[in-house]
Amino acid sequence: MEKKVAVNNTGIDSAGLTADYMQAIAEFIWNGFDAGATAVDINFESNELDYISSVSVTDNGEGIDLDTIDESFGNFMDSIKRSSFQKSSSRLKGNKGKGRFSFAAFSTRAVWKTRYRDARSGSILEYAIAIKSGSKDRFEFTDKRVSQIAQTGTEVRFDDLFGVTAYSFSSPEFIDFLGREFGWFLFLNKDRSFQIRINGDPLRYNNLIAQHDVLLIPVTEDEKETVFKATFIRWVHKIGDKFYFYFLDSKQKEVFKELTSFNNNAIGFYHSVYVESSFFNSFYVNDHEQSLNLFEGAPGIRPSSGFCRAGCMTWCATNRNALLASMLPVFLLKHLKKMVLYQSLKRVNRGRQQKQIF
Repeated sequence: MEKKVAVNNTGIDSAGLTADYMQAIAEFIWNGFDAGATAVDINFESNELDYISSVSVTDNGEGIDLDTIDESFGNFMDSIKRSSFQKSSSRLKGNKGKGRFSFAAFSTRAVWKTRYRDARSGSILEYAIAIKSGSKDRFEFTDKRVSQIAQTGTEVRFDDLFGVTAYSFSSPEFIDFLGREFGWFLFLNKDRSFQIRINGDPLRYNNLIAQHDVLLIPVTEDEKETVFKATFIRWVHKIGDKFYFYFLDSKQKEVFKELTSFNNNAIGFYHSVYVESSFFNSFYVNDHEQSLNLFEGAPGIRPSSGFCRAGCMTWCATNRNALLASMLPVFLLKHLKKMVLYQSLKRVNRGRQQKQIF
């Protein structure tokens, strides 16, 4: 069956699609993680002349429900993911509704083979979708059927390649690009075993870490102590995200993120700070109901409808998406900012010393 996208092919071409095959592959990797994948595989086969006829990106995410295909493939510059996209979380990256067309940077045809769990029957169903670069305003898809594979996921195969060889997907430049784009995200989810693999080999990004420090910050309220584990990472190169504090619960799952104060720096201070604590176990970004006391049952703590007082461990829920200062113990936030400031000053002083040597 064939359907048309809500724009013509010329309109898609003029929408600023990437011409870089590396960035295009990154778009499809992000699509996999956006779909809840924990592993994304890039696979290809080559001959003695380094020629490859196709390359694929496969994930173990939730797949693409055929009932939503009009929203996921029929729209342009709009995405089914937009409704769940939050700037305060890294959970979703793709929400602009055009990333699926980026294959045109190096391929003339893309085929999605996807498996998803049907909400009504509970069965794993599968079907295929195809788009050609010369007619991106149209897509074809097959009828769904019960899958013989008992796991959801999606494989995107790119055929009729041009401008790339096997070396393009195994070169140090490509590996370094993926490390810079995804290293911060893989480190964020390292305890959940997130991986990117190229022909079975895990992507390594440790060489991009210039500095790694861990600090334990205890906060006591009414004789109840909560420990925050802050991990500071300074990266060798600019990374594929802005510079954030990432807040994780006791299962190392990200629940919130907040920009550090050094995103406009000109000193090459590329950094991320990961903060883990059970304090964040009851945090829900979209919960706008009454204030939730994360230390429920602890004496001497009363919910507040406004900003937290200094050191207060009450979670103010009046405006969950306002400044994080209204949601975290002031002491903790000040401590984290001082931590980043200290590391940035060390970076500046190190740079001055190197200039003096030369």
